[in-house]
Amino acid sequence: MKMKNDKWKIWDNNNKYGETLYKRATGELPEMESSKALAKIIQQKIGSPEKILDVGCGAGHYLKSLRNQLKAEFIYTGVDATKNYIELAKKAFADDREASFFVSDIYNLEVDDKSNDLVISCNLLLHLPAIVKPINELVRVAKDAVIIRLLCGERSFRIQDVHPEENGNEFTEDGNPINYYYYNIYSKDYLKNIFSKIERIDSYEIIDDLDYNCENIVNSIEEHQDYNATRLISGYQVNGYILQPWAFVILYLK
Repeated sequence: MKMKNDKWKIWDNNNKYGETLYKRATGELPEMESSKALAKIIQQKIGSPEKILDVGCGAGHYLKSLRNQLKAEFIYTGVDATKNYIELAKKAFADDREASFFVSDIYNLEVDDKSNDLVISCNLLLHLPAIVKPINELVRVAKDAVIIRLLCGERSFRIQDVHPEENGNEFTEDGNPINYYYYNIYSKDYLKNIFSKIERIDSYEIIDDLDYNCENIVNSIEEHQDYNATRLISGYQVNGYILQPWAFVILYLK
């Protein structure tokens, strides 16, 4: 599915962030706190899935934590719409025979129905212009469960993070951003409405992502260097001026 306006797709030009993800995947930088939290949730709530599909896998940096923490062996497939990230992931896990990566778009995943025991998608949905079709796609290709990490609170907010061009321009003359990605927060009621319309969803849980080491997040500021890193204010994760109500959503399927 090609969106009419895909100006929000800027990751192919964001090589610095890709390099950071690659360093996490290879162990040069520490694992993300969220990837470690995800592995714990899988252990506690799902058990031992034999096949895991990671949609929006980046450089495969979440696989690092899954391999370290999940007790049972599993086959992992990572897909991402950003070609550069997939190339970095293949390089990082070239010796992992149970891991594969390919380019695919969450709006139209080139994956068979119910072909993976567990489907995960972390830190992706908040950056999309719409999430109904992506959630349906995640459910379609999952057999038992889907786990999504996104920004979720009591109210919904439509946010565009604007990135300036080299000449300093940020907006067109009529006020539209030139280059940006979404940084959306979705209300629990909106998510509940989406889930109620997907027949295969039997039940769901929304778990606030509070399982992180504050010191590790503070240290990540130096790791990112000039990249816009997550910070902590009064115990809340903050990116730029945005308070981040991170949550894991678990969809249990029929």
